[in-house]
Amino acid sequence: LMERALVTVDRQGQVSPLPAPSQSFRATVRISPDGRRLAVVIRTLTEIGLWRYDLARGTLTPLASGAEAGAPIWWPDGRRLVFSWVTEGHDSIATLPADGTAPPSVLVPNAALRPSSVTPNGRQLAAVRTGVDSDIMIVTVETGTARVQPLLQTPFREMWPEFSPDGRWLAYGSNESGRDEVYVRPYPGPGAAQRVSVEGGDSPAWHPKGRELFFLSLADPAGKRRMMAVAFEAGSPPHVGTPRALFAFDPRDLVLVCTPVRCYDVAPDGQRFYGAQLKVPPPPPVVTHINLIQNWFEELKAKVPTGR
Repeated sequence: LMERALVTVDRQGQVSPLPAPSQSFRATVRISPDGRRLAVVIRTLTEIGLWRYDLARGTLTPLASGAEAGAPIWWPDGRRLVFSWVTEGHDSIATLPADGTAPPSVLVPNAALRPSSVTPNGRQLAAVRTGVDSDIMIVTVETGTARVQPLLQTPFREMWPEFSPDGRWLAYGSNESGRDEVYVRPYPGPGAAQRVSVEGGDSPAWHPKGRELFFLSLADPAGKRRMMAVAFEAGSPPHVGTPRALFAFDPRDLVLVCTPVRCYDVAPDGQRFYGAQLKVPPPPPVVTHINLIQNWFEELKAKVPTGR
């Protein structure tokens, strides 16, 4: 199992470890609306469990175990978590109280969906239907029941749907141009999509104030990615600024890249990002000298004579 550490990264790319013990964290890290807790996923030899990390106390608390959890996101009031849940080979979307006072309850049964974002009013959930061509689905939650309808269902691959803080816009990624690019469109519509990225991108996230979008660039020839930022101003059409790079990183070290939903998260003040970093074991000691023993076989025969 691969050990990772929970970290924050500032807008200049400075990485700061959180005081949590290294675990086999999956890449997904999501911050609660109040900025005090993280939802994380930890893999063991027998399960993939959902845990809560308290930023002030530095403690990890298990929430859901005994199956395979993934892609956790917080409900807007911070009181519940929704996540993908695989039990006995069956995919579903489940939810539970963030304080762990009740076990998971299935919201959408028998559906290969990965939850991605919730509208501010908590009535609709954007999810990605996994498969050869991923599609964006909307789960409408009313009186404890859920209704699933397609939002973007095309021959192309659409992923990473993220509602804006006011719920009026949806950022997402699509490969309709031949490579992954980030787009934004009015939600629920009408209105055309507008491209946000210029030279490819994925994994969009909103600044909590809604006037800035972040996304990840595609890998350069050296394998490096960049955290990008672009100004956003609502309108018809919206004004989207020119993307600028905040910092570069190696995705083999700093794990911010995931499919089909985003795994890093943005702090409530928009000045830091939360993610996971590969915990590399220390290198073996450097060899500084070699002992050479001459005529060791003759010395061995003298000390241990053979009998006849």
